[in-house]
Amino acid sequence: MERDGAPLSVPPLRILPDPLVARCIYSGKCYMIPLNQCMSFSDLYEDVFRTFQFLPSDVIELQYSVPGCEACFLRSERDFQMLFCGARIHKLECVDISVLKIGGSCSNTSSVDSRSEVVDEDDYLGEAFRIEVHKSYLSDEWSSYIHHVGEKFHGAAELREKLRKYAIAVGFEFVFLRNDLDRIHAICSNVGTEGCDWHLRAHSSANGCLYITELNNIHTCKGVVRTQKHKLLGSKVVKTCIAADVSYNLTLKPREIMSKFKSTYGFDISYKVALKAKQSAKEAIYGSDADSFSKLSWYKEAVLESNPGSSFVLEVDPSTNRFHRLFVAYGGCIEGFQFCLPVLYVDGTFGKSIYKGQILAATGRNGNQGFYPLAICICDSETETNWTFFFNHLKSLLEPQGRVITFISDRGTGLLSAFDKVFAGHPHLFCYKHLVANLAGKYRGKGNSVMIEEVKKKFFKVAYSSTEKEYRFNLRLLRQEGGAEIIDPFLAEIPVEHWCRAFYTGGRYGIMANGIAESFNSWISLERLMPVYCMLDQTRIKQMEQIGKRRDEAQRWTTELTPKMEERLKVQMEKSRRFSVHYSSPGVYEVRSEFSYVVNISEHSCSCVKWQINCFPCPHGLAAIQAASENVYDYIDKYFRVDMFKKSYSSPVRPITNVDMSSSESGTDFMLPPLAKRPPGRPRVKRFKSIGETEKKLIRCGRCGKMGTHNKKSCTEPLVQ
Repeated sequence: MERDGAPLSVPPLRILPDPLVARCIYSGKCYMIPLNQCMSFSDLYEDVFRTFQFLPSDVIELQYSVPGCEACFLRSERDFQMLFCGARIHKLECVDISVLKIGGSCSNTSSVDSRSEVVDEDDYLGEAFRIEVHKSYLSDEWSSYIHHVGEKFHGAAELREKLRKYAIAVGFEFVFLRNDLDRIHAICSNVGTEGCDWHLRAHSSANGCLYITELNNIHTCKGVVRTQKHKLLGSKVVKTCIAADVSYNLTLKPREIMSKFKSTYGFDISYKVALKAKQSAKEAIYGSDADSFSKLSWYKEAVLESNPGSSFVLEVDPSTNRFHRLFVAYGGCIEGFQFCLPVLYVDGTFGKSIYKGQILAATGRNGNQGFYPLAICICDSETETNWTFFFNHLKSLLEPQGRVITFISDRGTGLLSAFDKVFAGHPHLFCYKHLVANLAGKYRGKGNSVMIEEVKKKFFKVAYSSTEKEYRFNLRLLRQEGGAEIIDPFLAEIPVEHWCRAFYTGGRYGIMANGIAESFNSWISLERLMPVYCMLDQTRIKQMEQIGKRRDEAQRWTTELTPKMEERLKVQMEKSRRFSVHYSSPGVYEVRSEFSYVVNISEHSCSCVKWQINCFPCPHGLAAIQAASENVYDYIDKYFRVDMFKKSYSSPVRPITNVDMSSSESGTDFMLPPLAKRPPGRPRVKRFKSIGETEKKLIRCGRCGKMGTHNKKSCTEPLVQ
């Protein structure tokens, strides 16, 4: 075809591509619309405006997302064409368009080309009257958990969890018509009252996953709005949100969970929900308290196999197959204890799981004044029978080492009689802090707080007396202050050689209190909250790590004594400079300053008795050693040396693998938990302190002017004019 002799060009036929599917989402509701380049931006805008039933005064904004850009503005024809370009570049067949309501115009009509200005009143209000900027919460993503047919979930539990969170975020409630492992059918709870057609169906496939097969994600009922409280926001949902926090901190309190959940997720939960969620999270992480006892048979075999030389005794009631008690000491700890100080702190503390019980422990002391866990026993209570069981197995570990061990205790229930049966003749010291607490209890209702404090101070002086003369002098002062009618019967029940330094003939290494045992109890305070199997395993891990860290730390030491004892030696050497030393006979010296002291360096003794009591040279002894031109390190106890410290941590606690627990014969053994009657009231995690342990701050009364624990209103002291 020609015109004026020139060929007429014919434009090529334009083939329209397949339409692009747009998924328009607003406030949890969604509908789909096909898009093609024959449409305009105005067509899309009006369709969205009409479908979501916005008011004429509403102003909305459209945004879409493509890979690499999560929020692209859709405000004009140019943006609309770029939407197709982006879809073609990234080969998309479907694109999500988010609908945002940004306010209302002042005009009664609405159009896409409206340029009405939206006035924000916060720009003109004071700071106290402005609305705070919206805070993003971790729950904001919940509204995207359910969005299209074909969505995959790894099991029914995951679908149920995400469906609950989705309903909470969007602001509606649902009910299950079918809730099986392989099929789930849920509908809106307003289907009967308002005829809402929201529903979801999901079926399982051969791979065990569930897929959404049918979804109507549009609500036609009223009141679909996100609120701060929701009926579906129970312990099951909260448990999944706080599991990580609970695993990190088992002491997390319910009110702390409530506060953190509000600030992190933006929802209010009740105290009951927080408490139940914490208990469920703890069980999900560490297992059931009852099921934990069935793992003890496997754990016993694993410990004995992986840690040669260990002692693990598990007793079960044969008639009922219920757990009775156990004793465990790891081979590395047993081997290393022979290089620690020959002292053992024995004490009992209560368990904090639902089955309570008691944890009996024997804790040693290393050459750097740190605690050294040796053995523990789990039983129902502190009775003579249980202490005898504990001491018998402890004795079997100590006898092969051939050392005389000094024991320190708080004279617990059943402990004294069991100790005399098993360790008859062994040195046994009583913690003076527990003694003074028991003595203070004798004055309940018989004296004021000032008098009790004076009695405690004078009892300390009696306990710390270094000679018999000093003991009798301090005892006379104590009887005058506290009254012989109370002091004499109390002391008559306690052999003096068990608590007063002047009458103890062995080496006590300066020990007066059971503080090391209390340190161990505090060290495992978190593990005491766990089920029995987890408590044992986590305690073993802590011991394993402690031994490894202290062994590596000791390799860097360059001194002859451990750091703390080396520092102590420097302080004592500085004090020894002020003394004059006078030679008497081989090894015997008189050391003088304000007072005179007799030192026998051959026998490691001084008339001040501190060398014998502390097993460490006193300043008088150090002055005599230097006067004799001897090496002071030759007169210091061997357990304070670095080489002994290294030996005490040279044997590690071996790791344990549990990958074969389910396949082993012992792993399938069933053991019932012990019978434990739950006490009334809320479970306590802290013990009651006795009257002598409670330290009260003394104040000056504004009426009588005396120091005490009373004030002007409660003062009953007579006034002397």
